[in-house]
Amino acid sequence: MQKLEIISTDVLNDYTTTAIASTVVGTTYKVDGKEEAIKADKGFVLVLVVDQAERDLIPGAAYDVKESFAIVPVKITRTGGPSAAPWIGAKEEEKASYYFRQALYVNEGKINEEASVSSLLTGGSFNEKEADHITLNTLGTHFNGILIDNGSRYEIKDSSFYTKGDGGDDLAGWGAVLMADNKSELEIKNSYIETEGAIRCALYVDNTSIANVEDTVIYTKETPDTYEEFANLTPGMMKRVPFALGMEGTVRSLNVMADGQGKFKNCVVVSTGWGALSTDSGTAYDICGTYALEAEDTLSGIGTLEVAKEGKEYTAVKEVNGVKYGFTVGGSGYVTYADSGIHNVYKNVQFYSPDYIQVMGSGRSGSAYYDSYLLSGHTAFMTQQTGGGLFELTNTTVDVVDALIQMKSGAANTGVANIVVDNCKINFDGSSTRDKDGILAELIESDDAGNPGITTYTINDTPEDTVLTRSTVADSSAAFKNGSYKGNIYNSIYNYRQALNVTLENASLTGKISSTQAVHVDLQGKVVPNGTVLNAFMGSKEYDHCNYAAEKGGMSDDAKLIGRFRHTAAPMMNNLINVTLSNSKWEVTGDGYLNSLTIDALTDVRAEKPVTVYTKALTIEGKVYESGEYSSGNVTIQVDTTEVEIPDNGVVDAGQTYGNVVYTLSAVKEDGSFDSDSVTVKRQNYVDGNLYFTLTPCGGYEIVSLASEGGSIEKYTAGGELAIYENVLVPAEGVKEMKVLITVR
Repeated sequence: MQKLEIISTDVLNDYTTTAIASTVVGTTYKVDGKEEAIKADKGFVLVLVVDQAERDLIPGAAYDVKESFAIVPVKITRTGGPSAAPWIGAKEEEKASYYFRQALYVNEGKINEEASVSSLLTGGSFNEKEADHITLNTLGTHFNGILIDNGSRYEIKDSSFYTKGDGGDDLAGWGAVLMADNKSELEIKNSYIETEGAIRCALYVDNTSIANVEDTVIYTKETPDTYEEFANLTPGMMKRVPFALGMEGTVRSLNVMADGQGKFKNCVVVSTGWGALSTDSGTAYDICGTYALEAEDTLSGIGTLEVAKEGKEYTAVKEVNGVKYGFTVGGSGYVTYADSGIHNVYKNVQFYSPDYIQVMGSGRSGSAYYDSYLLSGHTAFMTQQTGGGLFELTNTTVDVVDALIQMKSGAANTGVANIVVDNCKINFDGSSTRDKDGILAELIESDDAGNPGITTYTINDTPEDTVLTRSTVADSSAAFKNGSYKGNIYNSIYNYRQALNVTLENASLTGKISSTQAVHVDLQGKVVPNGTVLNAFMGSKEYDHCNYAAEKGGMSDDAKLIGRFRHTAAPMMNNLINVTLSNSKWEVTGDGYLNSLTIDALTDVRAEKPVTVYTKALTIEGKVYESGEYSSGNVTIQVDTTEVEIPDNGVVDAGQTYGNVVYTLSAVKEDGSFDSDSVTVKRQNYVDGNLYFTLTPCGGYEIVSLASEGGSIEKYTAGGELAIYENVLVPAEGVKEMKVLITVR
């Protein structure tokens, strides 16, 4: 047994503790009291290996060496960080340079020995094409396992990977156990991957690469860091789930970026908190034509995993490679994610989450579920900032507490989302503090806290102050087919005019459908007063750790109040609901307010107790009914076709950027009079903090000029996924509000 002590190191980047362990170019150390030193050649950094495990080479560290140690020079072939997200706008002292170090680097189909610490791969064999029965152990920060790059094809089978220590940035793959980049293809079979540390994903796929994962178990556990270690870990916005999503956690099992693809078959993928099957900043399906995620016969969830013990109860058990694994749902997070217009597909999967099954954000993202089982302790699906996203559920069972789908829109961030539920069973467990009957679909005023770096949100619910507006957002929709469904459907948008179109086709529904006023409630169901500030949990000084899944010192519950609304039926203002029944029945359980009701027969709408449905339009068997009262059994349909005149305020579109800069686009004629009907806007808030948009004049109009205040308008010519937009609105430094005036004739 030897005693190894690290006395000092020379580093290339000492801005932050995030980079200090990965840029070591020289070190002085003691072995059993004898002092020695080593320096790396230019272009190389040093990696410490102790007893065939990678360890941190940092001053003050001390290791007991049972067999051997080595300080290995590794050639740096990949760097990144300061010029890329999430460093945009960050102060220099907050940045870190990414120096990639890995056990094995396969580039253009060949092993780069100088860039590899291949002595870490033990117990099996490997070459430039495959690794078989190997084991990898890493116990240090920001160290990658196997990196497949630049068109390489590689197979990993019957292997085990164990990593402890924080990653660096899971938007760049820095610290990922397995990584495929730049048109590479990675096959993973019959393997086990376990990680422990913040920001450290097990698998990262980027830039037209594909990971085919079969008969494999992935288990990512949250950081055991002390409070100080976690607080010092940068970038801050990447070490925890964005507060706007309404959950907590520090690690994602998977990240698929750009037009990469992750394909899973007969796998188990579990994270203790944040995300399991995740994507981020993908390339839209409309552009690349491929699915970002495909999962089949796979169990995935948020919670804990172990080899199943005889007689112990688990949320679910699945056998992979002859081993039974027991999964227990817990912690906080989502199972899967889609953004930027990507599409995912899931077949015969079993997903479990204490919070969300899936979050969908930005672009025309889409996800389809077939023949699956989903369990959610809060809301199964949530959409934010979506531009027409679609969920499709077919032959699927969902057990959920609060809501099947929550679609966020309104002043903070507009969104358009759709769901189609076909031959499914939706079960509410009755313990919700939001709605005792459960919510099938709700279109709500967004409480999106904004940019992922934002860690607070102030409650500001003002539905009672609603005024009619011509500022519109495209309709969202919820369709229920071929089944019997129970639960309520609500629209509570009030800062914009936006409809929720509800369709029943060969189906029955028992519940309320109505325009509503909605306010936040806490976990006990009490109304949260306006002005209440919600704060992200950033660690626990008291218990000196940041393990979100721990029994003590874990999470504050503030994040869980994001998206937690209670509805009260109220006369329609800007929150239109259009209901259509086709060969269907509606059992009404309470009074409701609609914009339109289209049915085959008056008897298709019924109730056990007297109820009134208020609507602006009623159509029965193709006949449009006039104002009046129409009754059948316990149901009274009150029709009022009086037109409501909405004053024109000129606002064509409004919202806020990722940098929380409020913007308004208004249209006026040359004489200065408002004309919000003269122009339509197609736009996207992007992670760089800018607004990308295209203006289209309506029939008979032409755009004369554009003028901006608080920001500058430029023609967008850079191409890529934003090429569909003609203009970019860039906020001036330090501004909180931007205005664009569109003059038309």
